[in-house]
Amino acid sequence: MAKYVLKRLLLLIPVLIGVTFFVFTILAVAPYDPVTVILGDGATEEAIEGMREELGLNDPLLVRYVNYIWDLLHGDFGKSYKTRLPVADQILRRFPNTILLATCSMVIAIVLGIPLGILSAKKQYSLLDNVATVGGLVSVSMPNFWLGLLLVILFALKLRWLPSQGMGEDPVAILKSLILPSITLGTGIMASIMRMTRSSVLETMRQDYIGTARAKGISEGRVTVRHMLKNALIPIITISALQFGNLLGGSMLTETVFSWPGVGRYMLDAIKTKDTPAIMGSVILMSVSFSIMNLLADILYAFVDPRIKSQYRSARRKKSFKGEGAAS
Repeated sequence: MAKYVLKRLLLLIPVLIGVTFFVFTILAVAPYDPVTVILGDGATEEAIEGMREELGLNDPLLVRYVNYIWDLLHGDFGKSYKTRLPVADQILRRFPNTILLATCSMVIAIVLGIPLGILSAKKQYSLLDNVATVGGLVSVSMPNFWLGLLLVILFALKLRWLPSQGMGEDPVAILKSLILPSITLGTGIMASIMRMTRSSVLETMRQDYIGTARAKGISEGRVTVRHMLKNALIPIITISALQFGNLLGGSMLTETVFSWPGVGRYMLDAIKTKDTPAIMGSVILMSVSFSIMNLLADILYAFVDPRIKSQYRSARRKKSFKGEGAAS
């Protein structure tokens, strides 16, 4: 398993190279001059040319990209064109806020989505199943920013129960500020998890071992948890890990609606101001987060389903046998 994890981590290198080169090329050929972002429209020709030389913008595209990757390997994400502050410091300062929001959103989605999916599958075609299915379709179809604005109007402006924007300083204020954006992000993810759980549990319910477990007199609750849910977890883990990876990369619209000081809002501000180093740093964080969560999902498969671990071990034995046969 350690070799497998190391191999997957090494595969992050070509992924990051491909993503960064793609985004770097798009930003390089975009019809705008980064120097005007820094100096403004009233800068002199001498100042513009000096700044272009300082930033290396006069070099060819490949030279600039190689220089960027070289600085990146040394932990230098560059300086923001807008604030002239190190991008790495700006992202690291906001990333804990994004982790907090993403975690709360996933807790809401998993705690509500999995039980609703199980109940919907066990009561297939009932009123509960129909309501859950329609509700899930509506939740998946709703844009996050639209739902967020509705929640702000109802709970912040009308009822005045919760703050509409920002992040408080004390724990109570932070908790209150988390509720609305967490519900906004968690609603759509909850619907996806609910639909995936329903589909997976329905498929598992038709297996022979479920009927055998019931025939042995095992309680329905134990059959549901130990047999149905456990064997239906693989697709649920997949969608949960990928959604969490997306959230860790920053939820731009939701963080902007609620003025949440996270990576997503930072990236959206960077896009609006054409801040290339900030955009590149945010994209790298998003790619790494998504890839790591995908890797964690693959590792969890082996713990949830022992057959996957046994297949990995048998494949490794076959390789060793082939190696011994070739040596002999």
